[in-house]
Amino acid sequence: MKRHSFDKCGFSMIEVLVGMLLISFGLLALLPMMAVSMRGNDVARDFTEASMLIRDKMEELKNTGNPVSGSDTLGLITRTWTVVDSGPNLRRLEVLVSWPDRDGLVRSNSMITYMMIE
Repeated sequence: MKRHSFDKCGFSMIEVLVGMLLISFGLLALLPMMAVSMRGNDVARDFTEASMLIRDKMEELKNTGNPVSGSDTLGLITRTWTVVDSGPNLRRLEVLVSWPDRDGLVRSNSMITYMMIE
């Protein structure tokens, strides 16, 4: 009768440990990419919020009969709008939103549109 040897079945403890070590190094290599991805998500969220604040102010200015320049502050976010005559019955509206990011850099987003005045 032929007997099976346990040496030839399955994995040895050394092979399992080496496999776990390789997987650990692979996961550690992915860790910096996760940090970059999280930072990118923060920047994208901030720009989206700024775009929404710009759009809201643009709509408010367009619904005003005679818009004027001004600014306001929402927490750490500063929003400035400029109204300039660009011709007869035509106004140029510019809204600029700026904010500090988590690294302390000042980021900004702006939009320009034109409006007919009757």
